[in-house]
Formats: sequence, C-alpha cells, structure tokens
Amino acid sequence: MTGFLRFFAIALGVYTLTNAYILVRVFQGLAGPGMPGIIARVFLVLWILAYPAGRIAERTLPWAGLSRCLVVSGSLYLGFMVTALFLFLASDTALLAVHRGPVPSSLRRTILLAVTFLSILVVGIGTVNSLYPRAREAKLELPGRSGKPIRVALFSDLHMGPLVGNGRVRNLVKQVNALDPDLVLLVGDIVDEDVSRLAEERMAEALSGLSPRIGSFAVTGNHEYYAGEEEAVSYLESAGIRVLRDEAVVVEDRLVIAGRKDRTASRFGESRLPLGEILRETRRDLPVLVLDHQPRNLEEAEAAGVDLQVSGHTHHGQILPFNLVTSRLYEISRGWEARGKTRFLVSSGVGTWGPPMRTSAAPEIWLLVLDFKETP
Repeated sequence: MTGFLRFFAIALGVYTLTNAYILVRVFQGLAGPGMPGIIARVFLVLWILAYPAGRIAERTLPWAGLSRCLVVSGSLYLGFMVTALFLFLASDTALLAVHRGPVPSSLRRTILLAVTFLSILVVGIGTVNSLYPRAREAKLELPGRSGKPIRVALFSDLHMGPLVGNGRVRNLVKQVNALDPDLVLLVGDIVDEDVSRLAEERMAEALSGLSPRIGSFAVTGNHEYYAGEEEAVSYLESAGIRVLRDEAVVVEDRLVIAGRKDRTASRFGESRLPLGEILRETRRDLPVLVLDHQPRNLEEAEAAGVDLQVSGHTHHGQILPFNLVTSRLYEISRGWEARGKTRFLVSSGVGTWGPPMRTSAAPEIWLLVLDFKETP
C-alpha cells in the first residue's frame, strides 16, 4: 500500500504541475474579460477534473454510466494534455530564443489557437488509429517433429474496461478468428482494473468467442494484479482461457508453452519462479515458447535455452514522444530481436491505457506460423 500511495502522490503531483502550466498558458491567451473566454476557462477546468472525478466515481457511486462518461472524457483530455504540454514547451522555447521583452497578447492568442487546433487534430488521428488493430504475420522455423505448421495468434495489453468495451472486444475476436489460428495467446494486461464492471458488460462472453483449434492461453500482466489477481484469472478462465502462472504445458506433443507470473507479483506478496525451475520438469526435446508480459532480464530466457519469448507491456510508448522513453527503459520496446538461439517478440499491444489514442505505434495482432523441422 505504501508503494501505491507513493505512486499516487507522484502521479497527482505531475498531473497538477502539468495542468498548472497549461492553465497559465491558456489564461494568458484568453487574457481580458468577455463571456467566450470565461466559458473556455470553465470548460477547461472541468475537463481537467473529469478523469480523477471519474476514477473516484467508479469506486464510490453506483451509476456506472456517469463514471464511464467522466473517465472517457477525462481520458481524451489526457491525450490533449500531453500533446498541448509539448507544443507549449516548444513554443516557449522558441519565444525565449527569438523574442526579447514581454510577449504581446495577440501572439499569445495565436499560439493558443495553434496549440489547441494541433492538439485536437493529434488526439483525433490517434484515437482513430487506436481503433483498428493491424494483423502482422511472421513465419518461424523451430526444431522439432515435422508436420503441419502451427498457427499462433497473439495479442497483449487489451485493457478491457471503460475505454475498451464489449463491442471492441467482439470486433477483436472476429479479427483473431479470421486468422484461423490453432492457438491463441494473450500476453498480459487483458483486464484493466475493475473485474466487476467487466462482468456487467459481459466481457467474458465476448472473449469466449475465440475459437482456436487447440486452445487459448494467457499470462498475467501488472494490471491483472491491480484488478485483483485471483478475480482477474477466474474471470479470464470463465471465458475458456487457461491462465499459466509459472507453469508450462505441452501442446500436441510438439511445443512447450510456458507462462510466467508478471513481475508485479512480488509487490503483492507473491514469488515468481525462475524460468529454469518452470522448465525443469518439461520435455527438453521440444521447442519452448515463453509468455512473459514485461520484456525485462531477457538473458534469463536465453540462458534457459528458450526458442521464442513473446512479451507486451511497453505499448511502444503509445503516444509520441514516449516511445523514446520506452526505448531507453526496455531492451526491446517493440518488434523482433535474436540473441543466440532465442528470438524475442515485443508487441506494442492491441488496446490503450490512459488516453484512448495511439500515435507512436499502431495496435497489432500477431500471427506466428511455426514450422517445425527435424534436426539431424
């Protein structure tokens, strides 16, 4: 709880300071009396308050429609806030470089109009972009008993909740089924935070439409722990999805699938088994595919002789320029990399968290065609 309170305090502080800076710039651009300016100021303040008010309402009020409306509206503001912040910082930097003395109110007004227009444009484009997952395909050759290739559809970071509702999930299920997969893998952060609200929207019924020939497997992400691990796992399994928590299974006597608990488990009093221990009792003559939500400590998979590890979590920043941050924080922020015999795939995810928009990476579903070749 102490860690959560620390995170909450930092997030609230950043949110407050960011909006204080934006409000100063907006009020400067709307300097002077007049009803339009007053209305604009009041609207902006209410929009700033919408997200925290919606999050509080989710937990305190019985009216799901009201809290969802506030969260969705506030989430759109988060996207506007981030974009406006960087545009205002860029304009202030330019003013410091080329302008001497007080900045005329007319110039402040022009900057405000430009920032507002560009921010709304970016939010609109990013929101539309987030609604249409791209299907990406890769063919991989693995050692093993030859036969018909196994088609594996995978996605991560769905974040079912106020921003990704039943309709979005059903559309995703249709798109995944259209790939004709033998296996479906869900690589963490499938739920967002509140499982009870998912039940109200019958999200499990939507997810249960996945129809792979062999079955569907998932692992926990950090948001499954925020939602309550046991509740989240139980909910996913009610949709016919087997959640692997530090365990491995053999499918069709041809492939080992190992699923790891998310690293967040340690913050909730749980241990996370070393990968070598998870694989100790598995058949070592079969190729190994590991699901691990966060792409950290990749050397562990390489040392364990894993053939393929798939991860998510990063969203590749989701919004420009945060992809520069995730590229520094993670060894792989998005895409493929090979280390020794081990190949790694980090997906940018299929849903959104926070602002319902994507400008640094499109949402994606991967189809991996696994072809098995016998080694001499």
